[in-house]
Amino acid sequence: MYGNELKKLLDNSDLDLLYSIDNRAVIHDVDVINDSKKDILSYSSETIYLVKKDIPFVHHDQIAYVIADEGVLLSLFHEIHTLLNKEQAAEKTYIRLIKSMYAGESIQSFLNDYASGNGHFIAVLDISGRILANSEPVIDSSVWQTAVKNGFCDFDFMEHIRERSKMRRQGSSDMPSIYYCKSKALYYLSNRIHVDGRYVGNVFMIRHSDDFTEQDHNIISTICRVYSDIIRKEQQSNDINTYLYGGVLGDLLSGMSESQARSRLRTSGLTFAPNLRVLVLRSLQYFGDRYLRSTLLPKLQSYLPSFPYLMHREGLIIIADNDALKGPGLKEKFEEFCIEQHLLAGISDVFHDPVQFPEYFEQAHSVVLLAQKLNRDGSILMFRDYAFYLLIESVKDRHQLRGFAHPALSILRDYDQEKQSSLFDTLRTFISCGFSPSEAADSLFLHRNTFNYRKKKIEELCAINLEDNQTRFQLACSYQIFDYLDNSFE
Repeated sequence: MYGNELKKLLDNSDLDLLYSIDNRAVIHDVDVINDSKKDILSYSSETIYLVKKDIPFVHHDQIAYVIADEGVLLSLFHEIHTLLNKEQAAEKTYIRLIKSMYAGESIQSFLNDYASGNGHFIAVLDISGRILANSEPVIDSSVWQTAVKNGFCDFDFMEHIRERSKMRRQGSSDMPSIYYCKSKALYYLSNRIHVDGRYVGNVFMIRHSDDFTEQDHNIISTICRVYSDIIRKEQQSNDINTYLYGGVLGDLLSGMSESQARSRLRTSGLTFAPNLRVLVLRSLQYFGDRYLRSTLLPKLQSYLPSFPYLMHREGLIIIADNDALKGPGLKEKFEEFCIEQHLLAGISDVFHDPVQFPEYFEQAHSVVLLAQKLNRDGSILMFRDYAFYLLIESVKDRHQLRGFAHPALSILRDYDQEKQSSLFDTLRTFISCGFSPSEAADSLFLHRNTFNYRKKKIEELCAINLEDNQTRFQLACSYQIFDYLDNSFE
């Protein structure tokens, strides 16, 4: 594991060495062989030999060895010993953190202990600037304390981070580095968190002086390793985008303010399509979150392009590129998928600003709930098709709601019941056919004269004029009120 580090040490040494190092060697500890040949130093387990020149030494390709002048063997031994101690200390810290998490303990206690013992404030952030973990106590500043309480670092500090990120050269080192924030008069040691080569966050050690120790560098690297593992396990699919987008979108649903949302989106660098829709997928045969994550989502990704996804208590949420949804055959394939998987898919109107995501999530979510309440057939549910029903639903008093409907509908329904006629449905069909007599007659399989007779009868019974646009509008709305009252259930 440490072969590369050891080779770097030897390459940078002033010692006159001839050496061959197997980079695959795993070096654990240092021992001097206690026998008559003390010119050979060795490491236990998988072994690397330090050998004096001119000493007969049998080796093969699987052995790592260093051949040196007698006068430098001991100093080389101590250099390598120091290197291994440092690596072992970092590894022990990493193991301690992992063990504490497996034992159900929080990383918080470790951050608190280390920070308080070394005069730091430690913060772990995702790429949007949201704090994933932080040490206590916070920096002695009411501004900092309020910001951290709300889940963020100080605003001016994050603005500094954003500006520095813009100037960061492509391909520059991701090793821990020390920086200075002039506006807050703070030094900070920073290291990036990566998952599968993707930048996903930062760890900061923040203090008022720049005297960070070598141990600080090792610890911050270890914390990055731990959080890389945590984030990898928290991924909701094989796509790291799910994790990156999910943090910001989830917080938007939780009530994050618009100013905070814009700041975090700017910090994160996440991009969205110009024309968006929210899709909410809800299973009619719920099998739990594990089913959504491990079974449904991989299947769904074979139908839809790689849109941002979010696992939510209400189901699976997709932030879809509306232009991509128009791809040839995509709508049909998606509908087949929903039918096959017993899903309802609520689809919002088009929007352009990702900060408006909660509003359009509510559209998609509410239409799924309403379709279930109305016992509607079909898997693809467009918000626009149900918008008026949702307006109706806002009236909680059902008797009052019926009173909003045009009285003609009650007159026709009572007449049909008494005379065994069908004037109520005749008027509904006339409305659904755009008030076209010929289309309505064809739809009802009636002769045109028969339809005209019924139309005249309706006008006489209800004392209305079906050529009046205002009356037509009221009747159309009234049928939707009756439809809602007839089909909804509590």
